[in-house]
Amino acid sequence: MPVTRNPIARYLRPLVTTAALSFVIGCSPEAAPSLRLGINPWPGYEFLYLAQEKGFYRDEGLDLRIVEFSCLSDARRSYERGQIDVIATTVIDVLQIRDNCDRSPQIVQVVDYSDGADVILARAGIADGVGLRGARIAIEPASLGGYVLGRALEKNGLTLADVRPVPMDQVSMLDVFRKGEADAVVSYPPTSIRLLRDGAAHKIFSTADIPGEVLDVIAVEAEINARRPADIAKLLRAYHRAVAYRDHYPDDADRIMAGRENITPAEFREALTGGTKRLFESDQADYLRPGGKLTAAIDTCDRLMRQSGQIKGADRRSDAFTAIFVGKEPPL
Repeated sequence: MPVTRNPIARYLRPLVTTAALSFVIGCSPEAAPSLRLGINPWPGYEFLYLAQEKGFYRDEGLDLRIVEFSCLSDARRSYERGQIDVIATTVIDVLQIRDNCDRSPQIVQVVDYSDGADVILARAGIADGVGLRGARIAIEPASLGGYVLGRALEKNGLTLADVRPVPMDQVSMLDVFRKGEADAVVSYPPTSIRLLRDGAAHKIFSTADIPGEVLDVIAVEAEINARRPADIAKLLRAYHRAVAYRDHYPDDADRIMAGRENITPAEFREALTGGTKRLFESDQADYLRPGGKLTAAIDTCDRLMRQSGQIKGADRRSDAFTAIFVGKEPPL
């Protein structure tokens, strides 16, 4: 992929002097409230955290507060309740949010797609997906896990009626599997890394078996995109600065991002490069243009989730993403 001569410098903005900043604040109307961004542990989302730790949001003049969740489903519920404005999530969860409530998240950035990082891990004795018949499967309720499990069962001639789902969050899966209270888990890093580290679990299915279907994204409430486009553009600039920083200073970046996930930098690096396909600023137009790759992914997810009963309401795909920030500088 071609790179600019100095990718980090591209995102640097001139510093505003203290005197000038004081003048602007004194003469401006009341400042907009902080943007609340929800993230859960996932390698691709950690760049949003890295941007905070390196001060990139502050450099952009953006007041942003990161709200941390232990799992994807908790972040989704918080968004549905209006407790956060921006969410790092999946296409699947964007569709579920739109089905569950009247909020309208719009995808503004495609971060990566899962290419083996989302997995089904099983105990010894379950050799493959067919062996899941009758198994107790730990899974996050109403989340990406349901989609991954459904696709694994479909590929092995089974249905949800053939297994025993046990709903729980990712953190609880560690203890439950170790105690032998679940035969398999639907998981992702860092939980999956810890389970595999134990040596008691092995992989029987992953998103490498369904390439390109599970997209990770940044989504923003549509009303905020319309009312505060400058702030969202600044958020995305800070995110891309973090991506560029990691490409130039991987040791420091991986140490910071791995620390939040409580795994080693080497484990983080493997999860980031071995189980996901990162998407960059130059990729966004192909995904976010009308009729592009994101449209195809949304249509596939909507169809399969309706077939499995995970989505039941009206079709709300038409404005599920926006390309207004692609290749744009933030308005002054």
